[in-house]
Amino acid sequence: MRYFSVVFIFLLFSLQSFAGFDFNANCRNAYEDIVNLKFKAAKEKLDSEKKDNPGNTIPVFLDNYIDFFTLIIGENPNDFSALQKNKDIRLRQLEKGDSKSPWFLYSQAEVNLQWAFIHVKFGEYLAAVGEINKAYKLLEDNQSKHPGFLPNMKSMGLLHAIIGTVPDNYKWAVNIMGIDGTIKQGVKELNTVVAQSQTNSEYNYLLTESLFLLSFVELNLSKDKDNIEKLYTTLKYLPGYNPLLTFAKASIAIKTSRNNDAISFLEKRAESVEQYPFYYLDLLTGEAKLNRLDMDADIYIKKYIDNFKGASYIKSAYQKLGWFSLLVGDYDEYRKNLSSVLSKGNDIADEDKQAQKEAENGEAPNLKLLKARLLFDGGYYLQALTILVKEGNAKDFTTEKDQLEFTYRLGRIYHSWGKADDAIPYYEMTIKNGAKSTYYFAANSSLQLGLIYEEKKDYKKARNYFEMCPSFKNKEYRNSIGQKAKAGLNRIEGK
Repeated sequence: MRYFSVVFIFLLFSLQSFAGFDFNANCRNAYEDIVNLKFKAAKEKLDSEKKDNPGNTIPVFLDNYIDFFTLIIGENPNDFSALQKNKDIRLRQLEKGDSKSPWFLYSQAEVNLQWAFIHVKFGEYLAAVGEINKAYKLLEDNQSKHPGFLPNMKSMGLLHAIIGTVPDNYKWAVNIMGIDGTIKQGVKELNTVVAQSQTNSEYNYLLTESLFLLSFVELNLSKDKDNIEKLYTTLKYLPGYNPLLTFAKASIAIKTSRNNDAISFLEKRAESVEQYPFYYLDLLTGEAKLNRLDMDADIYIKKYIDNFKGASYIKSAYQKLGWFSLLVGDYDEYRKNLSSVLSKGNDIADEDKQAQKEAENGEAPNLKLLKARLLFDGGYYLQALTILVKEGNAKDFTTEKDQLEFTYRLGRIYHSWGKADDAIPYYEMTIKNGAKSTYYFAANSSLQLGLIYEEKKDYKKARNYFEMCPSFKNKEYRNSIGQKAKAGLNRIEGK
Protein backbone atom coordinates (compact mmCIF):
# COMPACT_ATOMS: atom_id res chain seq x y z
CA MET A 1 0.00 0.00 0.00
CA ARG A 2 2.81 2.32 0.96
CA TYR A 3 4.57 1.46 -2.33
CA PHE A 4 1.52 2.43 -4.39
CA SER A 5 1.20 5.71 -2.46
CA VAL A 6 4.80 6.59 -3.25
CA VAL A 7 4.28 5.72 -6.93
CA PHE A 8 1.10 7.81 -7.06
CA ILE A 9 2.84 10.84 -5.48
CA PHE A 10 5.76 10.44 -7.91
CA LEU A 11 3.43 10.30 -10.92
CA LEU A 12 1.48 13.30 -9.67
CA PHE A 13 4.68 15.27 -9.12
CA SER A 14 5.89 14.34 -12.60
CA LEU A 15 2.63 15.47 -14.16
CA GLN A 16 2.84 18.83 -12.41
CA SER A 17 6.52 19.30 -13.21
CA PHE A 18 6.28 18.47 -16.89
CA ALA A 19 3.01 20.04 -17.96
CA GLY A 20 2.33 19.81 -21.66
CA PHE A 21 1.11 22.21 -24.32
CA ASP A 22 -1.93 20.72 -26.02
CA PHE A 23 -3.51 23.20 -28.40
CA ASN A 24 -6.50 20.93 -28.91
CA ALA A 25 -9.90 21.67 -30.45
CA ASN A 26 -11.29 23.06 -27.20
CA CYS A 27 -8.36 25.48 -26.81
CA ARG A 28 -8.55 26.44 -30.47
CA ASN A 29 -12.25 27.27 -30.07
CA ALA A 30 -11.46 29.31 -26.96
CA TYR A 31 -8.78 31.23 -28.88
CA GLU A 32 -11.25 31.97 -31.69
CA ASP A 33 -13.74 33.26 -29.09
CA ILE A 34 -11.01 35.50 -27.69
CA VAL A 35 -10.09 37.13 -31.02
CA ASN A 36 -13.83 37.66 -31.55
CA LEU A 37 -13.83 39.37 -28.11
CA LYS A 38 -16.23 36.78 -26.67
CA PHE A 39 -14.37 36.52 -23.40
CA LYS A 40 -17.14 34.90 -21.33
CA ALA A 41 -17.54 32.04 -23.81
CA ALA A 42 -13.76 31.63 -23.99
CA LYS A 43 -13.41 31.49 -20.21
CA GLU A 44 -16.05 28.76 -20.01
CA LYS A 45 -14.10 26.64 -22.50
CA LEU A 46 -10.82 27.30 -20.72
CA ASP A 47 -12.31 26.42 -17.31
CA SER A 48 -13.59 23.18 -18.80
CA GLU A 49 -10.15 22.42 -20.25
CA LYS A 50 -8.43 23.09 -16.91
CA LYS A 51 -10.83 20.68 -15.22
CA ASP A 52 -10.68 17.92 -17.83
CA ASN A 53 -6.99 18.29 -18.73
CA PRO A 54 -5.16 19.83 -15.74
CA GLY A 55 -1.75 19.07 -17.23
CA ASN A 56 -2.39 21.32 -20.26
CA THR A 57 -0.60 24.68 -20.01
CA ILE A 58 -2.25 26.30 -23.06
CA PRO A 59 -5.18 27.72 -21.01
CA VAL A 60 -2.67 29.72 -18.95
CA PHE A 61 -1.34 31.24 -22.18
CA LEU A 62 -4.84 31.99 -23.50
CA ASP A 63 -5.92 33.57 -20.21
CA ASN A 64 -3.25 36.21 -20.90
CA TYR A 65 -4.80 36.93 -24.30
CA ILE A 66 -8.05 37.85 -22.54
CA ASP A 67 -6.22 40.24 -20.21
CA PHE A 68 -4.35 41.70 -23.17
CA PHE A 69 -7.42 42.55 -25.22
CA THR A 70 -9.32 43.71 -22.12
CA LEU A 71 -6.62 46.26 -21.29
CA ILE A 72 -5.66 47.33 -24.82
CA ILE A 73 -9.26 47.85 -25.96
CA GLY A 74 -10.90 48.85 -22.68
CA GLU A 75 -7.96 50.77 -21.20
CA ASN A 76 -9.65 50.83 -17.80
CA PRO A 77 -7.10 51.78 -15.11
CA ASN A 78 -9.01 49.75 -12.51
CA ASP A 79 -8.68 46.64 -14.69
CA PHE A 80 -4.97 47.38 -15.11
CA SER A 81 -4.47 47.52 -11.36
CA ALA A 82 -6.36 44.26 -10.88
CA LEU A 83 -4.81 42.28 -13.74
CA GLN A 84 -1.14 43.26 -13.82
CA LYS A 85 -0.27 40.75 -11.08
CA ASN A 86 -1.25 37.93 -13.47
CA LYS A 87 1.79 38.35 -15.69
CA ASP A 88 4.44 36.91 -13.34
CA ILE A 89 2.09 34.18 -12.10
CA ARG A 90 1.47 32.98 -15.65
CA LEU A 91 5.11 33.13 -16.64
CA ARG A 92 6.00 30.91 -13.68
CA GLN A 93 3.31 28.44 -14.76
CA LEU A 94 4.47 28.46 -18.37
CA GLU A 95 8.08 27.89 -17.33
CA LYS A 96 6.97 24.54 -15.87
CA GLY A 97 5.76 23.36 -19.27
CA ASP A 98 7.38 20.91 -21.64
CA SER A 99 10.64 22.57 -22.70
CA LYS A 100 10.76 20.50 -25.89
CA SER A 101 7.49 21.93 -27.19
CA PRO A 102 7.56 24.89 -29.64
CA TRP A 103 4.92 26.47 -27.39
CA PHE A 104 7.30 26.56 -24.41
CA LEU A 105 9.43 29.57 -25.39
CA TYR A 106 6.77 31.06 -27.67
CA SER A 107 4.12 31.31 -24.95
CA GLN A 108 6.54 33.05 -22.58
CA ALA A 109 7.61 35.43 -25.35
CA GLU A 110 4.02 36.26 -26.22
CA VAL A 111 3.09 37.02 -22.62
CA ASN A 112 6.07 39.39 -22.38
CA LEU A 113 5.21 41.00 -25.71
CA GLN A 114 1.56 41.46 -24.83
CA TRP A 115 2.45 43.06 -21.53
CA ALA A 116 4.95 45.31 -23.30
CA PHE A 117 2.11 46.75 -25.37
CA ILE A 118 -0.07 47.02 -22.27
CA HIS A 119 2.64 48.93 -20.41
CA VAL A 120 3.08 51.28 -23.37
CA LYS A 121 -0.68 51.88 -23.35
CA PHE A 122 -0.53 52.84 -19.68
CA GLY A 123 2.61 54.96 -20.01
CA GLU A 124 5.06 52.54 -18.35
CA TYR A 125 7.73 52.63 -21.05
CA LEU A 126 10.70 51.32 -19.07
CA ALA A 127 8.88 48.11 -18.21
CA ALA A 128 7.90 47.74 -21.87
CA VAL A 129 11.51 47.97 -23.08
CA GLY A 130 12.58 45.11 -20.81
CA GLU A 131 9.64 42.96 -21.89
CA ILE A 132 10.31 43.54 -25.60
CA ASN A 133 13.92 42.53 -25.07
CA LYS A 134 12.87 39.32 -23.29
CA ALA A 135 10.26 38.53 -25.94
CA TYR A 136 12.72 39.01 -28.80
CA LYS A 137 15.36 36.76 -27.24
CA LEU A 138 12.82 34.01 -26.53
CA LEU A 139 11.38 34.19 -30.04
CA GLU A 140 14.85 34.15 -31.59
CA ASP A 141 15.79 31.08 -29.54
CA ASN A 142 12.52 29.36 -30.41
CA GLN A 143 13.00 30.12 -34.11
CA SER A 144 16.33 28.34 -34.13
CA LYS A 145 14.86 25.32 -32.33
CA HIS A 146 11.52 25.15 -34.18
CA PRO A 147 11.92 26.99 -37.52
CA GLY A 148 8.61 25.72 -38.91
CA PHE A 149 6.45 26.97 -36.03
CA LEU A 150 4.25 29.62 -37.67
CA PRO A 151 2.99 31.49 -34.57
CA ASN A 152 6.61 32.41 -33.84
CA MET A 153 6.90 34.11 -37.23
CA LYS A 154 3.78 36.15 -36.53
CA SER A 155 5.31 37.74 -33.44
CA MET A 156 8.78 38.09 -34.97
CA GLY A 157 7.26 39.80 -38.01
CA LEU A 158 5.55 42.38 -35.84
CA LEU A 159 8.72 43.03 -33.82
CA HIS A 160 10.94 43.30 -36.91
CA ALA A 161 8.59 45.88 -38.47
CA ILE A 162 8.36 47.98 -35.30
CA ILE A 163 12.11 47.85 -34.65
CA GLY A 164 12.66 49.07 -38.21
CA THR A 165 11.04 52.41 -37.32
CA VAL A 166 12.90 53.17 -34.09
CA PRO A 167 14.21 56.77 -34.37
CA ASP A 168 17.98 57.22 -34.63
CA ASN A 169 18.22 58.86 -31.21
CA TYR A 170 16.92 55.64 -29.64
CA LYS A 171 18.85 53.22 -31.83
CA TRP A 172 21.54 52.89 -29.18
CA ALA A 173 19.05 51.16 -26.85
CA VAL A 174 18.04 48.71 -29.57
CA ASN A 175 21.67 48.02 -30.44
CA ILE A 176 22.53 47.32 -26.81
CA MET A 177 19.76 44.73 -26.69
CA GLY A 178 21.07 43.15 -29.89
CA ILE A 179 17.74 43.53 -31.65
CA ASP A 180 17.49 44.31 -35.34
CA GLY A 181 14.87 44.24 -38.07
CA THR A 182 13.32 46.13 -40.96
CA ILE A 183 9.80 46.95 -42.06
CA LYS A 184 10.29 44.96 -45.26
CA GLN A 185 11.36 41.93 -43.27
CA GLY A 186 8.42 42.22 -40.89
CA VAL A 187 5.88 42.65 -43.70
CA LYS A 188 7.27 39.63 -45.54
CA GLU A 189 7.00 37.47 -42.42
CA LEU A 190 3.45 38.60 -41.64
CA ASN A 191 2.40 37.98 -45.25
CA THR A 192 3.84 34.48 -44.97
CA VAL A 193 1.75 33.87 -41.86
CA VAL A 194 -1.41 35.15 -43.59
CA ALA A 195 -0.78 32.99 -46.66
CA GLN A 196 -0.07 29.81 -44.67
CA SER A 197 -2.99 30.36 -42.32
CA GLN A 198 -5.25 30.44 -45.39
CA THR A 199 -3.92 27.21 -46.87
CA ASN A 200 -2.67 25.14 -43.92
CA SER A 201 -5.51 23.83 -41.74
CA GLU A 202 -3.13 23.45 -38.79
CA TYR A 203 -2.69 27.20 -38.63
CA ASN A 204 -5.92 28.63 -40.06
CA TYR A 205 -6.86 29.89 -36.59
CA LEU A 206 -4.10 32.53 -36.99
CA LEU A 207 -5.77 34.30 -39.92
CA THR A 208 -7.74 36.91 -37.97
CA GLU A 209 -4.86 37.95 -35.71
CA SER A 210 -2.26 37.96 -38.49
CA LEU A 211 -4.51 40.04 -40.80
CA PHE A 212 -5.09 42.50 -37.99
CA LEU A 213 -1.35 42.86 -37.30
CA LEU A 214 -0.52 43.12 -41.00
CA SER A 215 -3.12 45.88 -41.36
CA PHE A 216 -1.49 47.80 -38.51
CA VAL A 217 1.98 47.50 -40.05
CA GLU A 218 0.90 48.33 -43.61
CA LEU A 219 -1.15 51.38 -42.59
CA ASN A 220 1.22 52.87 -40.04
CA LEU A 221 4.69 51.73 -41.04
CA SER A 222 4.97 50.31 -44.55
CA LYS A 223 2.69 52.65 -46.55
CA ASP A 224 3.05 50.42 -49.62
CA LYS A 225 0.01 51.30 -51.74
CA ASP A 226 0.00 48.06 -53.73
CA ASN A 227 0.20 45.96 -50.57
CA ILE A 228 -2.54 47.99 -48.90
CA GLU A 229 -4.79 47.51 -51.93
CA LYS A 230 -4.23 43.74 -51.88
CA LEU A 231 -4.89 43.64 -48.16
CA TYR A 232 -8.08 45.66 -48.54
CA THR A 233 -9.31 43.28 -51.24
CA THR A 234 -8.81 40.39 -48.82
CA LEU A 235 -10.46 42.15 -45.89
CA LYS A 236 -13.52 43.67 -47.53
CA TYR A 237 -15.08 40.30 -48.37
CA LEU A 238 -14.69 38.91 -44.86
CA PRO A 239 -17.87 38.86 -42.72
CA GLY A 240 -18.44 41.69 -40.30
CA TYR A 241 -18.81 39.74 -37.07
CA ASN A 242 -15.18 40.19 -35.97
CA PRO A 243 -14.56 43.61 -34.39
CA LEU A 244 -10.79 43.51 -34.98
CA LEU A 245 -11.20 42.93 -38.71
CA THR A 246 -14.00 45.52 -38.88
CA PHE A 247 -11.56 48.00 -37.36
CA ALA A 248 -8.83 46.96 -39.83
CA LYS A 249 -10.92 47.22 -43.00
CA ALA A 250 -12.70 50.42 -41.91
CA SER A 251 -9.35 52.05 -41.09
CA ILE A 252 -7.91 51.05 -44.47
CA ALA A 253 -11.07 52.24 -46.22
CA ILE A 254 -10.77 55.68 -44.61
CA LYS A 255 -7.05 55.93 -45.37
CA THR A 256 -7.59 54.93 -49.01
CA SER A 257 -10.40 57.41 -49.70
CA ARG A 258 -13.23 54.91 -49.37
CA ASN A 259 -15.06 56.73 -46.61
CA ASN A 260 -18.48 55.53 -47.76
CA ASP A 261 -17.26 51.93 -47.58
CA ALA A 262 -15.91 52.54 -44.07
CA ILE A 263 -19.27 53.85 -42.89
CA SER A 264 -20.98 50.84 -44.45
CA PHE A 265 -18.60 48.40 -42.70
CA LEU A 266 -19.06 50.12 -39.37
CA GLU A 267 -22.83 50.50 -39.55
CA LYS A 268 -23.33 46.89 -40.65
CA ARG A 269 -21.00 45.36 -38.08
CA ALA A 270 -22.56 42.67 -35.95
CA GLU A 271 -22.68 43.84 -32.35
CA SER A 272 -23.40 41.28 -29.66
CA VAL A 273 -23.79 41.45 -25.90
CA GLU A 274 -21.48 38.43 -25.84
CA GLN A 275 -18.60 40.56 -27.13
CA TYR A 276 -16.38 42.81 -25.06
CA PRO A 277 -17.33 46.36 -26.12
CA PHE A 278 -14.95 47.98 -28.61
CA TYR A 279 -16.03 51.60 -28.20
CA TYR A 280 -13.33 52.94 -30.48
CA LEU A 281 -15.43 51.66 -33.39
CA ASP A 282 -18.11 54.16 -32.35
CA LEU A 283 -15.56 56.98 -32.48
CA LEU A 284 -14.35 55.74 -35.87
CA THR A 285 -17.94 55.75 -37.13
CA GLY A 286 -18.45 59.30 -35.86
CA GLU A 287 -15.24 60.49 -37.49
CA ALA A 288 -16.12 58.85 -40.82
CA LYS A 289 -19.55 60.46 -40.75
CA LEU A 290 -18.00 63.81 -39.83
CA ASN A 291 -15.78 63.47 -42.90
CA ARG A 292 -18.95 63.27 -44.98
CA LEU A 293 -20.45 66.19 -43.03
CA ASP A 294 -23.30 63.94 -41.85
CA MET A 295 -25.62 65.50 -39.32
CA ASP A 296 -25.69 62.42 -37.06
CA ALA A 297 -21.91 62.19 -36.57
CA ASP A 298 -22.17 63.57 -33.03
CA ILE A 299 -24.26 60.61 -31.83
CA TYR A 300 -21.40 58.15 -32.31
CA ILE A 301 -18.71 60.44 -30.90
CA LYS A 302 -20.80 61.02 -27.77
CA LYS A 303 -21.28 57.26 -27.38
CA TYR A 304 -17.50 56.84 -27.25
CA ILE A 305 -17.08 59.64 -24.72
CA ASP A 306 -19.91 58.36 -22.51
CA ASN A 307 -18.83 54.71 -22.43
CA PHE A 308 -15.05 54.47 -22.83
CA LYS A 309 -13.26 54.25 -19.48
CA GLY A 310 -9.75 54.97 -20.74
CA ALA A 311 -8.02 58.26 -21.58
CA SER A 312 -6.82 57.76 -25.18
CA TYR A 313 -8.53 59.79 -27.92
CA ILE A 314 -10.85 61.46 -25.42
CA LYS A 315 -9.37 64.89 -26.18
CA SER A 316 -9.60 64.14 -29.89
CA ALA A 317 -13.23 63.04 -29.48
CA TYR A 318 -14.17 66.31 -27.75
CA GLN A 319 -12.34 68.24 -30.48
CA LYS A 320 -14.33 66.39 -33.18
CA LEU A 321 -17.52 67.07 -31.23
CA GLY A 322 -16.49 70.74 -31.18
CA TRP A 323 -15.98 70.69 -34.95
CA PHE A 324 -19.46 69.24 -35.36
CA SER A 325 -20.77 72.15 -33.30
CA LEU A 326 -19.06 74.59 -35.68
CA LEU A 327 -20.61 72.87 -38.69
CA VAL A 328 -24.09 73.44 -37.24
CA GLY A 329 -23.24 77.02 -36.20
CA ASP A 330 -23.18 76.50 -32.42
CA TYR A 331 -20.08 78.39 -31.27
CA ASP A 332 -21.02 78.20 -27.58
CA GLU A 333 -21.10 74.40 -27.78
CA TYR A 334 -17.76 74.47 -29.61
CA ARG A 335 -16.17 76.41 -26.75
CA LYS A 336 -17.75 74.04 -24.22
CA ASN A 337 -16.30 71.00 -25.99
CA LEU A 338 -12.86 72.60 -26.31
CA SER A 339 -12.95 73.31 -22.59
CA SER A 340 -13.46 69.58 -22.06
CA VAL A 341 -10.40 68.91 -24.23
CA LEU A 342 -8.32 70.76 -21.61
CA SER A 343 -9.70 68.82 -18.65
CA LYS A 344 -10.36 65.32 -19.99
CA GLY A 345 -8.19 62.44 -21.26
CA ASN A 346 -4.44 62.50 -21.88
CA ASP A 347 -2.24 63.87 -24.65
CA ILE A 348 -0.04 60.85 -25.39
CA ALA A 349 -1.47 60.12 -28.86
CA ASP A 350 -0.69 62.62 -31.61
CA GLU A 351 -4.40 63.22 -32.25
CA ASP A 352 -4.85 64.17 -28.60
CA LYS A 353 -1.80 66.45 -28.70
CA GLN A 354 -3.27 68.29 -31.67
CA ALA A 355 -6.62 68.65 -29.90
CA GLN A 356 -4.88 69.95 -26.78
CA LYS A 357 -3.01 72.55 -28.79
CA GLU A 358 -6.17 73.82 -30.47
CA ALA A 359 -7.86 74.11 -27.08
CA GLU A 360 -4.89 75.93 -25.52
CA ASN A 361 -4.63 78.37 -28.42
CA GLY A 362 -8.32 79.13 -28.26
CA GLU A 363 -8.43 79.49 -32.05
CA ALA A 364 -11.55 78.14 -33.68
CA PRO A 365 -10.75 76.62 -37.09
CA ASN A 366 -11.61 78.58 -40.19
CA LEU A 367 -14.95 77.06 -41.26
CA LYS A 368 -14.01 76.71 -44.95
CA LEU A 369 -10.68 75.11 -44.09
CA LEU A 370 -12.41 72.81 -41.59
CA LYS A 371 -14.94 71.62 -44.15
CA ALA A 372 -12.19 71.13 -46.74
CA ARG A 373 -10.10 69.18 -44.24
CA LEU A 374 -12.95 66.87 -43.29
CA LEU A 375 -13.98 66.27 -46.89
CA PHE A 376 -10.34 65.62 -47.76
CA ASP A 377 -10.04 63.08 -44.94
CA GLY A 378 -13.04 61.30 -46.43
CA GLY A 379 -11.60 61.31 -49.94
CA TYR A 380 -14.16 63.77 -51.29
CA TYR A 381 -11.50 65.72 -53.17
CA LEU A 382 -13.62 67.64 -55.67
CA GLN A 383 -15.91 68.95 -52.94
CA ALA A 384 -12.92 69.93 -50.79
CA LEU A 385 -11.21 71.72 -53.68
CA THR A 386 -14.44 73.49 -54.59
CA ILE A 387 -14.73 74.92 -51.07
CA LEU A 388 -11.14 76.24 -51.11
CA VAL A 389 -10.89 77.53 -54.66
CA LYS A 390 -14.40 78.49 -55.72
CA GLU A 391 -16.05 79.35 -52.43
CA GLY A 392 -12.97 80.77 -50.70
CA ASN A 393 -10.99 83.95 -51.29
CA ALA A 394 -7.89 85.67 -49.90
CA LYS A 395 -9.88 87.45 -47.20
CA ASP A 396 -10.89 84.11 -45.71
CA PHE A 397 -7.30 83.10 -44.89
CA THR A 398 -5.50 85.93 -43.10
CA THR A 399 -3.79 84.34 -40.06
CA GLU A 400 -0.45 82.54 -40.30
CA LYS A 401 -2.12 79.24 -39.43
CA ASP A 402 -4.86 79.61 -42.04
CA GLN A 403 -2.45 80.65 -44.79
CA LEU A 404 -0.20 77.67 -44.07
CA GLU A 405 -3.12 75.29 -43.92
CA PHE A 406 -4.54 76.70 -47.18
CA THR A 407 -1.43 75.84 -49.23
CA TYR A 408 -0.88 72.60 -47.31
CA ARG A 409 -4.46 71.48 -47.86
CA LEU A 410 -4.27 72.19 -51.59
CA GLY A 411 -1.11 70.08 -51.74
CA ARG A 412 -2.76 67.23 -49.85
CA ILE A 413 -5.88 67.31 -52.05
CA TYR A 414 -3.95 67.19 -55.33
CA HIS A 415 -1.52 64.57 -53.97
CA SER A 416 -4.18 62.18 -52.74
CA TRP A 417 -6.21 62.79 -55.88
CA GLY A 418 -3.37 61.33 -57.93
CA LYS A 419 -2.07 64.71 -59.14
CA ALA A 420 1.31 64.65 -57.38
CA ASP A 421 3.01 67.13 -59.75
CA ASP A 422 0.30 69.69 -58.96
CA ALA A 423 0.82 69.09 -55.26
CA ILE A 424 4.59 69.68 -55.20
CA PRO A 425 4.58 73.52 -55.46
CA TYR A 426 1.98 73.81 -52.67
CA TYR A 427 4.03 71.57 -50.36
CA GLU A 428 7.19 73.57 -51.16
CA MET A 429 5.37 76.83 -50.47
CA THR A 430 4.15 75.48 -47.12
CA ILE A 431 7.68 74.46 -46.11
CA LYS A 432 9.08 77.84 -47.16
CA ASN A 433 6.50 79.82 -45.21
CA GLY A 434 6.16 77.47 -42.26
CA ALA A 435 9.71 76.30 -41.58
CA LYS A 436 9.79 78.04 -38.19
CA SER A 437 6.16 77.46 -37.29
CA THR A 438 5.06 75.15 -34.48
CA TYR A 439 2.16 73.90 -36.60
CA TYR A 440 2.55 70.53 -38.31
CA PHE A 441 1.89 71.71 -41.88
CA ALA A 442 5.52 72.19 -42.95
CA ALA A 443 6.72 68.95 -41.31
CA ASN A 444 4.02 66.88 -42.96
CA SER A 445 4.59 68.64 -46.29
CA SER A 446 8.20 67.47 -46.06
CA LEU A 447 7.04 63.92 -45.33
CA GLN A 448 4.63 63.99 -48.28
CA LEU A 449 7.32 65.27 -50.64
CA GLY A 450 9.52 62.42 -49.47
CA LEU A 451 6.74 59.98 -50.37
CA ILE A 452 6.22 61.59 -53.78
CA TYR A 453 9.91 61.40 -54.69
CA GLU A 454 10.16 57.86 -53.31
CA GLU A 455 7.38 56.86 -55.69
CA LYS A 456 9.20 58.67 -58.52
CA LYS A 457 12.34 56.69 -57.54
CA ASP A 458 14.22 59.93 -56.99
CA TYR A 459 15.70 58.56 -53.78
CA LYS A 460 18.13 61.43 -53.24
CA LYS A 461 15.30 63.96 -52.96
CA ALA A 462 13.15 61.51 -51.02
CA ARG A 463 15.95 61.01 -48.49
CA ASN A 464 16.44 64.76 -48.18
CA TYR A 465 12.78 65.40 -47.35
CA PHE A 466 12.49 62.43 -44.98
CA GLU A 467 15.60 63.58 -43.11
CA MET A 468 14.21 67.10 -42.92
CA CYS A 469 11.08 66.05 -40.99
CA PRO A 470 12.53 66.02 -37.45
CA SER A 471 14.09 69.48 -37.93
CA PHE A 472 10.76 71.32 -37.77
CA LYS A 473 9.41 72.72 -34.50
CA ASN A 474 5.95 71.19 -34.71
CA LYS A 475 4.43 69.65 -31.62
CA GLU A 476 1.35 68.35 -33.42
CA TYR A 477 1.73 64.85 -34.88
CA ARG A 478 5.45 64.96 -34.17
CA ASN A 479 5.68 61.30 -33.18
CA SER A 480 3.71 59.93 -36.12
CA ILE A 481 5.43 62.16 -38.70
CA GLY A 482 8.83 61.22 -37.29
CA GLN A 483 7.99 57.52 -37.28
CA LYS A 484 6.70 57.64 -40.87
CA ALA A 485 9.79 59.56 -42.00
CA LYS A 486 11.98 56.95 -40.34
CA ALA A 487 9.99 54.22 -42.07
CA GLY A 488 10.57 56.01 -45.38
CA LEU A 489 14.32 56.15 -44.81
CA ASN A 490 14.23 52.50 -43.88
CA ARG A 491 12.48 51.60 -47.13
CA ILE A 492 14.91 53.46 -49.38
CA GLU A 493 18.07 52.45 -47.55
CA GLY A 494 20.72 51.40 -50.06
CA LYS A 495 18.81 52.73 -53.07
